Amino acid sequence: MAVAYYNYIRRKNPNLHRERIFRDIDNPLDCLDDTDIICFPNVIGAIDGTHIRIKSPSLDEHLYVNRKNYHSINVQAVCDSKLRFVNIVAKWPGSTNDSFILENSALKDMFERGAIPEGLLLGDSGYPLRPWLLTPVLNPTTRPEERYNASHIRTRNTLERSYGVLKSRFRCLDTSGGSPFYSPTKACRVTVAVAVLHNMCINNGVPIPADCVDARDRGRIGRPQYIGPINDGVTVRNRLINRRFA
Repeated sequence: MAVAYYNYIRRKNPNLHRERIFRDIDNPLDCLDDTDIICFPNVIGAIDGTHIRIKSPSLDEHLYVNRKNYHSINVQAVCDSKLRFVNIVAKWPGSTNDSFILENSALKDMFERGAIPEGLLLGDSGYPLRPWLLTPVLNPTTRPEERYNASHIRTRNTLERSYGVLKSRFRCLDTSGGSPFYSPTKACRVTVAVAVLHNMCINNGVPIPADCVDARDRGRIGRPQYIGPINDGVTVRNRLINRRFA
């Protein structure tokens, strides 16, 4: 299926250049226009993890067992409002927490050292609240906080839809239909490869298959709230709530 999509795009665009997807390397992310995001100004994209099933590995098998008790790799990605992936990290075992993957990524380092001087990421409560990564308000008590949460959820769900479309297009990642499981190394490589093809499909106007229109990510696993020492984004979030959602 991946080859078929690539050949289709090549026929439509014979001068096709290699599409870029920002892996875990030092590349800036493009900032979205305000009109692309629901009520959230200066948002770069939504961040979340998804699990890709794999074969039981012979080495460090226990590290790949996730919270739902199956073997997987945990993939972190950021997507934009057009469902394109702008950053992806596919190298961690399924037992790894999302917050740990972010903390040990080049993406986090880019924000910390100012390589991305402006822009916000939106993530769920499994991530720490940072000046550049906004999470929902737990137990909101005011109308502005409720409006912030509602807008946050709608905007962040773009990544869930992006994962859903990716796995519906490329069934090699969605094993619910009986697709073969890969080794951890191959699963990581295949995931990045089809993410590039996913972006190419969007950029070249390849229609979304009918069964992808309402696709949701079946590889998303509920995670506990982040509890840790890093939550220095309270001031930024409160300022946004008071200025934008009050």
